[in-house]
Amino acid sequence: MASVIKIKHNDTASAVPADGQLAKAELAINLADKKLYSSSDGTDIITVAGATADTLTTTRNIAVSGAVSGNVDFDGSADVTISTTIADSITANTSGNAATATALATSRNIGGVSFNGSADIDLPGVNASGTQDTSGNAGTATTLATSRNIGGVSFNGSADIDLPGVNASGTQDTSGNAGTATALASGQNFSLTGDVTAAAVSFDGSGAVTLSTTIAENSVALGTDTTGNYIATASGTANEVTVSGSGSEAASITIGLPDDVTIGQDLSVTRDLTVTRNVHVDGNLTVEGTQTYISSSTVTIDDSALKLGANNAADTVDTGVYGLYIDNATSKYAGYFRDASDSGKFKFYTGLQTEPTATVDPTATGYAMGEVVAIIDGGTYTT
Repeated sequence: MASVIKIKHNDTASAVPADGQLAKAELAINLADKKLYSSSDGTDIITVAGATADTLTTTRNIAVSGAVSGNVDFDGSADVTISTTIADSITANTSGNAATATALATSRNIGGVSFNGSADIDLPGVNASGTQDTSGNAGTATTLATSRNIGGVSFNGSADIDLPGVNASGTQDTSGNAGTATALASGQNFSLTGDVTAAAVSFDGSGAVTLSTTIAENSVALGTDTTGNYIATASGTANEVTVSGSGSEAASITIGLPDDVTIGQDLSVTRDLTVTRNVHVDGNLTVEGTQTYISSSTVTIDDSALKLGANNAADTVDTGVYGLYIDNATSKYAGYFRDASDSGKFKFYTGLQTEPTATVDPTATGYAMGEVVAIIDGGTYTT
């Protein structure tokens, strides 16, 4: 079934909408008179068309001026024809000598040479490329005018110099016995005793040594020889957590959940939580994160009105509903939304190939206005 759109209407003859009853550009029709009404400013009512369309309340003059002239009065009651007259002569006023420019009226000096535009000029010392010819001895520099000392050796640039004690790489040749230190005159033994033991190893400085250590049995007493917290026993909480195998040395404990779990305190989950049985929440359920997935085939909600954009601090996001469908293996989206960037207008769309986020992009690939099948009734107007 196609959509039905009904504008404001009235069946009573001569019934005209009252001033201010129609918004700007809104339409209303009198079915008995066959007249169509609207408003240009949301206040005054105007007759747009009908069996007895009104003429203009004030006659206006339409005039043509310039090279062609003429005028006629118009009140909207009939077509008009303007009788025009072409002026006796049409001339163009032009001036200037740009096409045949002469020399400058006043000569100007360029580089000391007078120039009036009548002929080329040559500037002394400037070659054809416009640069000055220069010369000098920078490319064939001689020795320094004044000698300088480098490391106590006089240098004037006429020849290379050798600095005493400096080799070809520019570093100084050094020697000594620091790199060939001898071993200790007498070797010494290193050993460990106590809870951790190690056999004696002789060390005379000639090489590295390794001590092989052993921890004595029952030498570490938890809570006495150790610091920090440790777990002596582990126990569960009724209906919340079960623990088995605790209370002995080298025990292997098992922690699990009972068949029916009851949590009497607030539950905060920061990682994945998988529940294979039913979950019943008597208190409020707050879900934080960027995405919430519901794989249920049927969702039942007692609330009769869904609230969207609950944390919208300003009118900068679009609110609405959209769905995913597949068209020739291409994911597409369709729905409706309130466009915050377009005066809050509600829009239906289809074919969108970019999934909406905080806003719906009407310039994205595939976006098209959606077809709505509905009955839209503007109601009746009163006089």
